[in-house]
Amino acid sequence: MPFKRQAANLRCPRIRSELRLSTLSPAAFEVRLHHSGGNGAPLLLVHGFGADRRTFTANQPALSAVADVWSLDLPGHGASPWVEGGVPSAAAFADAICWALDAVGVGRVDMVGHSLGGAVSGVFAARHPDRIRSLTALAASGLGRPVPRVFVETLPTLTDVEATEHLLQRLFVRKSLANRRLALYMLDELEKPGRRAALSRIASEMTAISAEADAAFRKVADAGLPRLVVWGAGDAVNPLDEERLTAVGGERFVLPDIGHLPHVEAAVAVNRRLTDFLSGLSA
Repeated sequence: MPFKRQAANLRCPRIRSELRLSTLSPAAFEVRLHHSGGNGAPLLLVHGFGADRRTFTANQPALSAVADVWSLDLPGHGASPWVEGGVPSAAAFADAICWALDAVGVGRVDMVGHSLGGAVSGVFAARHPDRIRSLTALAASGLGRPVPRVFVETLPTLTDVEATEHLLQRLFVRKSLANRRLALYMLDELEKPGRRAALSRIASEMTAISAEADAAFRKVADAGLPRLVVWGAGDAVNPLDEERLTAVGGERFVLPDIGHLPHVEAAVAVNRRLTDFLSGLSA
């Protein structure tokens, strides 16, 4: 595939770390990649806080028609380990992604990032501009109003199914999508060794991560990188901030009566808009 195997000439700069991690990349954290395949340039999907790569299940089949789809688990999420004593930041996570792409021989990518993953994707674009072809931000931290700390701080402490359903309902306009099955899945994930501690540590840095992303998105806008911002007008977790969205520019797709997970709650519409955006880049 012509879009892959470019990484030999696009290596991540060596990252100094005071953590002694002999089994990891030179980055302070590690992310695990998953390759779904497809036709086109590499596309990397980056999930949000407390989620994992499966949050894009409803999007991957449609996107694979126009892209070679990759997804990942951020550190402390899904299959990616957490580094005890590591200091979470969008920059640290972005550098870990860069090293993971190097490891599989993927060079430039289109990136789609949701919420925390949107913040990380924006910082990746600012730190590694030669490794990204376009950026799509789905309700990205750093572009909306400040994420309420109560949401990210409460999620790692959940133990009760009803309380979990109630918190997850804040993510949607259609509350029925936050059903018991989703709540039980979340609780199972939280019981994985070290998961609660990792998410609590990330939650404690969310204000700083959003600030990193705010600066990065402005830098990316100045560089003229092709970019698409997707938002739900009914987002109660990370409400749209008109001033910040105007500053970042690019293309915009705002869906009425949709919450914080537009790619889940309005999958068909978001898939159509994303495939059009990516196809336009290829053309």
